[in-house]
Amino acid sequence: MAVDKNLFLYDLAVVAIIKNEAPYLQEWLDYHLLAGVNHFYIYDNQDDDEQKKILQPYIDTGLVTHIPYPGKARQYEAYNDATQNYKFFCRYMTFIDADEFILPKDNRSIVEVVDEIFSANPNAAALGVNIFGFGSNFQDKADYSRGVLERFTRRASVDWAPPFPSGLPGGTAHISSITNPRRIDYFHNPHFANYFEGCSAINETGKPVQLFYNYPPTVEKIVMHHYHNKSREEYINKVKRGTADALYNIYKYEEENYTHDTPENEVFDDSILKYRDARRKFFDDIAGGGVNF
Repeated sequence: MAVDKNLFLYDLAVVAIIKNEAPYLQEWLDYHLLAGVNHFYIYDNQDDDEQKKILQPYIDTGLVTHIPYPGKARQYEAYNDATQNYKFFCRYMTFIDADEFILPKDNRSIVEVVDEIFSANPNAAALGVNIFGFGSNFQDKADYSRGVLERFTRRASVDWAPPFPSGLPGGTAHISSITNPRRIDYFHNPHFANYFEGCSAINETGKPVQLFYNYPPTVEKIVMHHYHNKSREEYINKVKRGTADALYNIYKYEEENYTHDTPENEVFDDSILKYRDARRKFFDDIAGGGVNF
């Protein structure tokens, strides 16, 4: 049964737990506003940079709910907190990191794509979106004068799915989830939740997704771009920072093992820049040139 849109403050909200992401936040926020996100629930994980300063204008205009959230390994707690406290405020919630960008494969908003897929699947609890991992573009140094989307335009191929130690496929088979938050029981994985009985996650073709992967990947309607390496300098900083979902640092490679020559530099892909520009023109046409993001 269709959900009455008038019951909710927001069509789509992003939930994220972030730490030391100041150089990247404005681009990430502005891109997702263009893509149709209405609100952000930002769990601030004890940052030691200018993060709050970047967020403040978005907080002041009501686009961001800022939740101080210090401590180690609190990602699952943050996601479950958001689900419990805000699930009746928004039709859809997506749980992503500040290096992840959701890309519809045409110029529609994220919500329009999800609405289309869910309308044919009334028991859907979530849409599993396959992830393209982007590489370093062979860059050593961080260039903060340009955005992530301009600097990194090389990714893995759609069939790159190296197995995890468990034998389950990773790489592009990995997913993030756009959810109906009222059907979430709890999170046990940052990419996939447990859903209430009778509900299930699906891929863009409507087929069930059982865990944190969708194989073979389906990327005709919507995909996630994940800029997790960036330049060598930025990757080293990421390793030092650690991770939000474990007490130990799960990042596999230390500085001496970092290499530019990865499968995630294989394919040139600037589709997200074309999408961003098309969405900006769409809003400019509506507002008469008054769009500021």
